[in-house]
Amino acid sequence: MFVEETVMVRLPIVPKSERSEENIRDALNGIDLPLFYMSDFSVMGLWVSDCGEAVRILRDRFPITSGPHLSEVMIDGTPGIIEVVEVLKSSGIDCGISDMVGQVYQG
Repeated sequence: MFVEETVMVRLPIVPKSERSEENIRDALNGIDLPLFYMSDFSVMGLWVSDCGEAVRILRDRFPITSGPHLSEVMIDGTPGIIEVVEVLKSSGIDCGISDMVGQVYQG
């Protein structure tokens, strides 16, 4: 018997206009960066045009955690990502998914 396993994903919510160092640091909190080959590593984030409104809208349907610089939405794998984007876009929030690690310099 095959049992489909669901994987909960922690997706940082970041303002589109200000992807700051604090946002990125909080998104990477607790994640060990690899010593080599950063090109193979990524942490996906949800950028939004209005962070406060996006969190308010998503809080009705998804678990949200909030920190000093960043909120995160917990979603159920790929279908959850699609649902989050659809909910936000239908509410007039411009949003998308992008790699947070692409902005990290590892020297």
